[in-house]
Amino acid sequence: MMEATELKENIAEAVQEYASKKRDEGVKSLSRMNPEKVGLILYLFCLGVSQSQMVKKHGICHKTIKHTLQEYTDHLGKWTEVGARLSKQLFLNLHSLEEDIIEKLRERMESGKLKATFRDIYYVSTAKEKSWQQAHRIEERKKEAGYTRNVVSQEDYEDVLAKARERMRELWQVAVDEFLY
Repeated sequence: MMEATELKENIAEAVQEYASKKRDEGVKSLSRMNPEKVGLILYLFCLGVSQSQMVKKHGICHKTIKHTLQEYTDHLGKWTEVGARLSKQLFLNLHSLEEDIIEKLRERMESGKLKATFRDIYYVSTAKEKSWQQAHRIEERKKEAGYTRNVVSQEDYEDVLAKARERMRELWQVAVDEFLY
């Protein structure tokens, strides 16, 4: 089973492979110019971080994020499964931490050492809620049809193109015949 470090390494390998391909083609690409940024976008996406959060926290342009995700569509399905497991682990860790904090607060309140306030638990609860959303965002993404790209062979493309041209010729001939007669 792939974990966080393996996920990062796998993403880095894919970015390097893609950058090499673009270099050979002589095409400018963010993967060539800034592979670290591409790796960060892919890693955060796999963990379920929203595009809006990437923009706010990391200063990455929405257009850049969208373009990067489109370039790496073929890899995202495998990576998001790993990201989902990592996000769920984070959620469970935060849930456990929240319970520990509540227990400690309860002990201190019962002993009279502390008068609890909402703020004592607010930050952990907020982090827990965000990690829950992140984990479930991944599940929603897996349900979307956006991960599969329709791949058509050159032969299929040429067959469809030939059929379309033949049909256009037929329609053109019908139109010409109707015009002349």
